[in-house]
Amino acid sequence: MPLITRLNSFVLTAALLVAEVVLGQSSSSSDPAVDFSDNRTPTWQETVAAFEALAELHPLAHFIEVGMSDVGRPIHAFILSNQGGAIGSLAELRSLRGSNAEKLGLLVNNAIHPGEPCGVDASVAWLRELMGDDIALKRVLETMDIAVIPMYNVGGALNRNCCTRTNQDGPEEYGFRGNALNLDLNRDFIKMDSRNAFAFVNLFQAFAPDVFIDTHTTNGADYPYEMTLIATQPDKAGPVIGPFIRNEMGPALYASMDERSVPMSPYVYSMDETPESGIRGFLETPRYSTGYGVLFGAIGFTAEAHMLKPFPVRVHATKQFIESTVSYMVLHTNRIRQIRQEEKMRWKNATEVPVRWGLTDNFEEIEFQGYASRKEVSPVTGELRLKYDRTSTWERVIPYYNEYDAVQVTTIPAFWVVPQAWREVIERLRANGVHLEPIPTDTTMALRVGEIKGFQSSSRPYEGHHMNKVSQVQWEVQPIQLFAGDFVVPADQASLRFLCEVLDPQAHDSYFTWNFFDSAMQQKEHFSAYVFEETARDMLEGDSLLRMQFEMAVEADESLKNSASSQLNWLYRASKHYEGTVNRYPVYKSLADRQ
Repeated sequence: MPLITRLNSFVLTAALLVAEVVLGQSSSSSDPAVDFSDNRTPTWQETVAAFEALAELHPLAHFIEVGMSDVGRPIHAFILSNQGGAIGSLAELRSLRGSNAEKLGLLVNNAIHPGEPCGVDASVAWLRELMGDDIALKRVLETMDIAVIPMYNVGGALNRNCCTRTNQDGPEEYGFRGNALNLDLNRDFIKMDSRNAFAFVNLFQAFAPDVFIDTHTTNGADYPYEMTLIATQPDKAGPVIGPFIRNEMGPALYASMDERSVPMSPYVYSMDETPESGIRGFLETPRYSTGYGVLFGAIGFTAEAHMLKPFPVRVHATKQFIESTVSYMVLHTNRIRQIRQEEKMRWKNATEVPVRWGLTDNFEEIEFQGYASRKEVSPVTGELRLKYDRTSTWERVIPYYNEYDAVQVTTIPAFWVVPQAWREVIERLRANGVHLEPIPTDTTMALRVGEIKGFQSSSRPYEGHHMNKVSQVQWEVQPIQLFAGDFVVPADQASLRFLCEVLDPQAHDSYFTWNFFDSAMQQKEHFSAYVFEETARDMLEGDSLLRMQFEMAVEADESLKNSASSQLNWLYRASKHYEGTVNRYPVYKSLADRQ
């Protein structure tokens, strides 16, 4: 046998043996009848088996693959719907949801961080219970379709360990936060570096949820609450969805959790080291799951069970939140439908949109329960350390800072133009349901062109990118050479808010922010100083206005006055030799704004 064949055979055999040991592919470990109330969470294989078994329990249940993960395993969705017919693919799911626009959709995403698996266990327990009660199931499915992603971060789930969630109270083993590319998938919804994100977006666009729950486990301060909640930030959500979350659905969910004996707090993002001084609302920009969902009008909630509570307690709290949400949707179907329709109408008539927000000094007062805290000398470092006393609780009113003002507003053009060269951007636009109209022939078009007037890039990579922050964009009309196959992107489409927040370079999570356009910021042609000296002299001698402008610039700028090379570069940039496209933002706007 040739050496390479023997090596391949050995590697394959070893890989299969490792897979059996590491991934637990024995008949007992794939038994779906696992106990979801103990201190153990199922492996990826066990989870898939459990959801497959659930799908076999009822003719209205379906279990489909929605795409591949970066680790080469499929990502699944469990679908419950009474609309009839087989659902074996995303295309069939899209057809099903499109055929009955009046029915609400609830999407639950689990294990985006597999070390936070409460939602996996809670979803199985909830679905088993729901599907075992024909009356309850009928009532729920009369108002909504349900989609559940059992484990979104498959690669992280397969990287199973005991201890990377430091000091978390169970389960015994769990997955790792990073996926197979070591990406945090809850920072990937806009940049879509992972195959996981493409699978999620494909499902999201096909299912078009009205309400979206992402299940997590939080760390940070210690307090009695088993569950905390990040709702889609109301001011960022806008004047339709925002007040609905703040004044109607949010308070109802808190009241429901109280009735279920699982009091809930807003996510504890402390203004200081401990919650006593107040907490602030989390600004979940579109890199995050619920921030992404609201770009398409979905009302989003991130359920954050507390890691210092025992795992079965966290699973129970997560299950109670899912059930509270479903109960609200059943009782308020028409109101949610109305809000969703009003949000669609808002964007039909929008002419400008905020794309960046900042926290204000305004706050509301909320009741909060906490543990007493103190500072004591650390026996490890000798410095003062924080210590919570769980035997001593307090209850008081604390400030809750959850008001955000728009700090950057963009006007909406009638259309954008995106050259086909930016294929990574085009691919992401298409995945998100954006309608693109190819230009049929080469042409020159007068368009508004943005010059990036100063931006800062992060010194260290963040989630595989160097983040950019723009100081200013200066827009002016220029003739732009376009080619057959470049794309016109009309503003009049359902993905309008998504377009505004990914194409405006100053938005929190724009494609420019995530450095998709960095190559456009670089100068490609330069000059040789010793040769350009003569050209510069001729320029100044032949143009008195240029000479005056040059002298004024040198006089006003001390650094320019003291640098011969800077002076030559100033003149080079004023010459016909300068390419003129440096820092030109390569997404163009129509001359007219949207009316």
